[in-house]
Amino acid sequence: MSGAATGYDREYVPGEQLSPSQARSFLNCSARWAFKYYLSLPDPKSGAQLQGTAVHEAAAENFRQKLETREDLPAAGALAIFRDAWAAHRPEVDFRDDEDESELKAEGEQLTRQYLEDAAPGIQPAAVEMPVAGMIGGVRVRGYVDLLDTSGRVIDLKLKKRTPSGASFDEKFQLATYRTLAPAASGAGRVDVLVKKSKPELIQIDYAVTPAELTMVERLYPQVQAAIRGGVFTPNRGSNLCSRKYCPHWRVCEREFGGSVPE
Repeated sequence: MSGAATGYDREYVPGEQLSPSQARSFLNCSARWAFKYYLSLPDPKSGAQLQGTAVHEAAAENFRQKLETREDLPAAGALAIFRDAWAAHRPEVDFRDDEDESELKAEGEQLTRQYLEDAAPGIQPAAVEMPVAGMIGGVRVRGYVDLLDTSGRVIDLKLKKRTPSGASFDEKFQLATYRTLAPAASGAGRVDVLVKKSKPELIQIDYAVTPAELTMVERLYPQVQAAIRGGVFTPNRGSNLCSRKYCPHWRVCEREFGGSVPE
C-alpha cells in the first residue's frame, strides 16, 4: 500500500493499542482498516450510522440518569436527547443517494420511543459507557462497555433491517473482550435488536461467552497486531459490505489493488 513504508515513523503507531471495533474492522476488511486508521482517509458516517448514534446516545443518557433515580426518562426527554445528538453529529454525515434524512430522523425517534417503552423498564444499570483496558494475548486493548446491568450482564443495543437468528461474530467477539477486561462482567450478554419495520420490533438475544471465545480473542488480537505491524492489508472483495454503496474508500481501493468494487 502506498505510503505504508513510512507510516510507522509517526509518533502515533496504528495497531499498538486495539479496541474490539478496530480488531473487528481489520478482520472484516484490512484494507478499509488501513485507509481509515493507517492513512487517516476521511470515513464519513452514513445516515443510518447517524441514526444509530443518536438512538444510542438517547438510551445511554436514560440509563446514566437511571443510575441515580432508578427511573427511566419520560419519552419527551429521551426524544429531546435524540434530537440534540442528531444535530451535534449531523455535520459528520454524508447521506447516501438512497437515504432520506427526514425519514431516517423520524424513524430514529420512533425507535428511541420503542426502546424506552419495551426494553428500558426491565433494565437496572450498574455502569454506562464504562471504560475498560488491559492486556489480551500480549496486546494492549481498550474499549467502552455501553451498558452493564446489576447482574453483571453486558447489554448491547443494535439497529437492524432484518430479524437476526442469533448473536453475530462481532457481538461475541466484543463480549469475550469485555469479559476478559472487566472484572464486573459476568460473561453473560444480551443483544437488544430494534428491527426497523413500520412498527419497530424488539428482539432480545441472550447468550454467554464460552471458553472457546475467550481463546479466540487471546489468539486473534496478537494476530491482528502482527498483520498491522507487517503492513499486510488486503481488501475483502467477497464481503457483502464490500460495495461502492457502503465503502467510502472504493476508488482508492481500486487504484491500490486493481479489480473493481461491486456496486
